[in-house]
Amino acid sequence: MTRDFSGQDRTTTDEVGQSAKYGSRRKYSNRSASRGPGKSILSGLNNPDMRLALDALGTDPKQRARRLLVVGEVVLDRYLWGTVERVSPEAPIPVLHLNRIDERLGNAAFVAASVRALGAEAHLLSVIGADADGQVLARLAAELGLGCDSLLQVAGRPTIVKERMLGAAQSVQRGVQQMLRVDREDVSPVDRETEAALLRRLGPEIDAADGVLVCDIDKGVLTARLLAETIRLARRQQKPVIVDPRRTDDFSIYQGATALTPNRFEAQRATGLSCAAAQDWPVAAKRLVERFDLTAALITLDRDGMFLSERSGAATHIGTTPREVYDVTGAGDVVLATFGCLWTAGVRPVDAASVANIAASLEVTKQGATVIPKNELAIALRGQGGVRRKMRSLQELGGELDRHRQRGSSICFIEGDFDLDAEHLQFLEFARTQGDVLIAGSVGADHAAPIPRVGGSAYATSHRVHLLAALEAVDYVVVDDGLEAAEIVRAIRPDVFIAGKQQTISTDMAGFVRGYGGRIVVRSMSDDNASAEIGNGNSKHDGVPATRLKVVEEPEPQRLIEDRPRS
Repeated sequence: MTRDFSGQDRTTTDEVGQSAKYGSRRKYSNRSASRGPGKSILSGLNNPDMRLALDALGTDPKQRARRLLVVGEVVLDRYLWGTVERVSPEAPIPVLHLNRIDERLGNAAFVAASVRALGAEAHLLSVIGADADGQVLARLAAELGLGCDSLLQVAGRPTIVKERMLGAAQSVQRGVQQMLRVDREDVSPVDRETEAALLRRLGPEIDAADGVLVCDIDKGVLTARLLAETIRLARRQQKPVIVDPRRTDDFSIYQGATALTPNRFEAQRATGLSCAAAQDWPVAAKRLVERFDLTAALITLDRDGMFLSERSGAATHIGTTPREVYDVTGAGDVVLATFGCLWTAGVRPVDAASVANIAASLEVTKQGATVIPKNELAIALRGQGGVRRKMRSLQELGGELDRHRQRGSSICFIEGDFDLDAEHLQFLEFARTQGDVLIAGSVGADHAAPIPRVGGSAYATSHRVHLLAALEAVDYVVVDDGLEAAEIVRAIRPDVFIAGKQQTISTDMAGFVRGYGGRIVVRSMSDDNASAEIGNGNSKHDGVPATRLKVVEEPEPQRLIEDRPRS
């Protein structure tokens, strides 16, 4: 949920706040594991059986939706977004001018939301407080279609809330930075009455589920008895139990689980073995499998990817997919959701881990814990190369543009009948200078013909679309069935709408673009200097030549903390 200080409440599908256009970024690179003691290591396996993975994610309508039970602490994540323009006169601290508040599901609730986004059913077994925050959390969960019959309200125990304050220092054109986090919680174990109520709900929930995911952040809900009973009941019915463990010296509380997904430091602490170097990973992972009677252990290794050890003896290093890292929040939860969902659907552990690795690489590009849409993961799984990597349906494009906008990028859209002669190429180069991201829509000579669809017969014969996508100036080409330029503009709301002829812009379209603060730029392809900008009717730029946007030099990237304690 997003609460805007204009006085309106709105719920969005992908609730990510504004991320940094500039700021802390790091690219992960693929690394191969060297040979170490034990079994042979297969490194860099990032190409699982895509058809099986996509079927398991629910892209096949014939595939029955799996039902997963998510057990653990649910959290309400609250993000306070604002700008920082001055230092407080009361103390040497920045003053945050609050613009809006986002409220999202966190931890076990975020895991459940991620499972739901993958196409499976997700049901929660947890507790919330009898307070306003608990009501918000329950409402958000219900709106996402999560099963909340076993989300128990407990009087006298507050709903766990993590409140993050994020500010953008506009004067130095820096991106959003987290300034402070305030936690409201009671980490003591739940009382016996609450534990008994959870245990009563546990049996029927496991009976109805295909698998169980346990998200343990050590905030008092997962008592030793509840954990043991969860594992016992699931094993008795031969249903998998995948656990993202707490940071503790004692993993015996997870004895007999199907798989564990600890991070590097959790694995080190539980085994007493180093996980710093490649030769250490198979030893530590194998120790976990043998000591705690697991079928598999998947150790997440931040920049080094993941290491999977199976009871069969197979040992696999999965290299990272290179991404610009903005925020590692939620990456471990996405691994649990994706790995557990695919495992439950019958996908091989190594393939489930490979897909989870890709999902986590998408998550770290987001600001805050953000659900990865199924279509975005499907695009990453296809691993399209060449010009096809730029082609998007309108639905697929939505998630991509959200990410660009979070970084402060301006979006430009250009439509036309692109013959790709010298004049059209100059037109596209001009359009590229008007913003940060350029989307092209080829709608035919009459500006009303359908745009070809990926995979359809019309697209197969459209060499023009391939050539358009091959141009360096173009970032995306919209390819969808039956769309007109007006529909695309209304869907993506570009910051700049660029046209080659004034008459192609209807009065309604011009009014729509002006209404949300966008610009319309008209440029004659026959005259390099003839261009005019149409603003919102009050702009000083109305009717004057459009000028190139000023390019701001990026500051030196700041290094993120590569690993941080789970909390």
